Amino acid sequence: MKTKKRSRTIPFGFKESEDHGFLEIVPSEMEALDVAENYLKTCSYREVAEWLHRKTGRYISHVGLRKRIKNGTATQTKADTEAEGSEVSQSSTTTV
Repeated sequence: MKTKKRSRTIPFGFKESEDHGFLEIVPSEMEALDVAENYLKTCSYREVAEWLHRKTGRYISHVGLRKRIKNGTATQTKADTEAEGSEVSQSSTTTV
């Protein structure tokens, strides 16, 4: 799935697409973000952000992690991807 690039900064969980001005999802980073959300039940944002950096090799600050979790963008992106996938599969199965 590709989304339109809205700012200069590329958010954690995405990479720049070959198409100029678009972003692609990085599945391994999104999975790590889901695991990180569970770790936040017992650990601080700083600890989890450091863990994410070690796990994925990509930096995210504790403030950036907090924004991703609080705004729901971590799980929202996953839900959008699944919804778009189901729309594509439904439209490809129905032919006129």
